[in-house]
Amino acid sequence: MSNKKILSMILSVSLFALVLSACGGGPNRDGNASPSAGSSAPASAAASASGEAEADKPSELTVWADVDEAKLATLESITKKYTEATGIAVKLTPIAMNDQPQALSLDGPAGKGPDLFYQPGIGELVVKGLVQPMNVSDDIRAEYTPESLEALSQDGQLYGLPAVVESLALLYNKELTPEPPKTIAELEKLMAERTDKSKDEYGFLYNATDFYFSWAFMGGSGGYIFKENNGSFDIKDIGFNKEGSVKGLKLIQSWFEKGYLPKGVNGDIVGGLFNQGKVAAVINGPWAITDHRDQLGDKLAVAPLPQLEDGGYPTTFIGVKGWMLSAFSKNPEWATDLAAFITNAENSLQWFKETGETPPNLKTLNDPALTDDPLVSGFSEQIQHGMPFPNVPELSHVWEPMANALKFASEGQDVQAILDEAVKQIEERIEMAGAGA
Repeated sequence: MSNKKILSMILSVSLFALVLSACGGGPNRDGNASPSAGSSAPASAAASASGEAEADKPSELTVWADVDEAKLATLESITKKYTEATGIAVKLTPIAMNDQPQALSLDGPAGKGPDLFYQPGIGELVVKGLVQPMNVSDDIRAEYTPESLEALSQDGQLYGLPAVVESLALLYNKELTPEPPKTIAELEKLMAERTDKSKDEYGFLYNATDFYFSWAFMGGSGGYIFKENNGSFDIKDIGFNKEGSVKGLKLIQSWFEKGYLPKGVNGDIVGGLFNQGKVAAVINGPWAITDHRDQLGDKLAVAPLPQLEDGGYPTTFIGVKGWMLSAFSKNPEWATDLAAFITNAENSLQWFKETGETPPNLKTLNDPALTDDPLVSGFSEQIQHGMPFPNVPELSHVWEPMANALKFASEGQDVQAILDEAVKQIEERIEMAGAGA
């Protein structure tokens, strides 16, 4: 899907949300009332989520959640309501999100796995046989932004329901820069005026050797990862060493050469110096807001990344975390119903208020709790310039070669040469995995 199509889709979603607001109610796209699992009504049933006959009710469903204690407490509160509504107990097991696929590959076949587990996108889950398609009614689908459903789908099949959407943005200290830089020229002016390495003070910092962060400037300059054609990706056409990506990396390298960005900086250093009031602006995601707000208070603000010299905008990744249906679940209908309940409008709003994370539930996105929050709106503006991750498992072969390329760029090596080498390594990894033939 092209960036223009994605932007058009997002703007359409925004307009749809405005229409909902104008109507003052919560009808779905067909103008009908939402089904039970998506409402606050307790009559949740597997038949409602799938639109088919009700499946046999299990006594318990098992959920693997991430290990964050605050989020676990919220999830426990929500699933308790589900138990009250259906009589089905929900067992929550905290397992680090990154460890869940490996654990599921071992525990699933042995009958010890969960019905639902929590993951950032579909990734290699389909290839590894860890998920099964969700049978979800159109009414339930209509509750989420289209791009969030797309992020959890592959080849037209939906494997989970989206819970959280996130992207990067510019976080700035209003005491050091009352207005955010709106262009790269203004950003570089801020860097020049505020950078004093001897005092560990900087105008702008970010984890520049992390591909997740730096892709924004490469993609915004016209780069691509895998060539997209009518919604599918050509894994043999890798764009890192093409004109746009090269231009973006040269821009990043120039900040190292001018002394604006120090070598060896990482996310912990960036966050620590920003909290100390020594950095005017940083790039980070909504997960960092709570910590920075605790330290900076009302001085903290959020804005979109500044416009590039050619008029384009940095293209940040849009990440979608969701509740995935385990391939080993013996209760797929009820597990799907539970996922729909956890992510319905009422519970999504509770999730936002208690965790600060933004859900892609359309009705929740239109709630004043989100629309009137300036920290949230800054991320929302940036999402309009974002893009989903390429939905192919070959993306996993990109990260390490590109991390090396960014490190070499920070050390002053030739950008074209190091990106040529990165592409060569990615191609070799894809071929070794058996996907490039």
